[in-house]
Amino acid sequence: MNSFEIQIINKIREFMTPFLDKLLEFITILGEETILILLLLGIYFIISKREGQIIAFSVFTTLLINNAIKISVQRIRPFEHPERTFDPIREQTATGFSFPSGHTQNAAAGYFAIGLAFKKRWLWIVVSVLVVLIGFSRVGLGVHYPTDVIAGLILGLGSAFLGRYLFEKTEKDFKKQILLYIVTGLIFLPFVFLFLSKLTGSHPKFKDFYTAFAFFLGYSGAVILERKYVNFDCRKPLATRLIRALIALVLVLGIQFGLKALLPDKTIFSMLRYFLLAFITLGIYPLVAKKWLF
Repeated sequence: MNSFEIQIINKIREFMTPFLDKLLEFITILGEETILILLLLGIYFIISKREGQIIAFSVFTTLLINNAIKISVQRIRPFEHPERTFDPIREQTATGFSFPSGHTQNAAAGYFAIGLAFKKRWLWIVVSVLVVLIGFSRVGLGVHYPTDVIAGLILGLGSAFLGRYLFEKTEKDFKKQILLYIVTGLIFLPFVFLFLSKLTGSHPKFKDFYTAFAFFLGYSGAVILERKYVNFDCRKPLATRLIRALIALVLVLGIQFGLKALLPDKTIFSMLRYFLLAFITLGIYPLVAKKWLF
């Protein structure tokens, strides 16, 4: 498929203009980590902790699925193909291997999970159009093949439904929910050992899987800690909920960029950074601020 699909991308890139490139760059940003984290923080701390956890579980699960497939298939990016006649745009976001599209899959899991959470027809229309546009932007920018995007869309949609189903089946039994997180982690643990040599040093093609795994571990530990010792809800006054969301955002930015500046650019340190980002923001922070904000 690579040769056929690269010709499609070559043709699409021939019609692109600087304006269209900028437009697709803006659209693709809507499927990136920063936007999804902002949405999650807002839902989790302001609107509904439960729905925030379901959306987060769907997104973290799809991150693991996406990156496990990527390091297993190891498909080269379109801009690495010998028959390409274009220069990619926003190449710095095209980390890891090509199949399936991470932007598309993460956006599909996150935005469709939001659609399932709030059950509004207009919202479903908006998120559906948005996910399709994000998928097209990845092809239009020359960083993914069409089949990468199609697979990402299907896997992301499946993750949104599966994540909600599994969460709802276990949420009333704390032990079952802990087991859900443990089993999910164990499913992807073999990939950690399969590519263990990539854990040391800097290996951009494999780093995304390891950071996603650490992110999931931090999230799992945090929600278990929060449920056992805090168990807050979103019935506090709006001003209080806004303040706790703002503090959470400051923590995320501080951990993400502060530790990134302090720690060496190695896979193991990136794992530590993402683990702490989730564990501190969603677990330690509510525990410490329980009396004042939660």
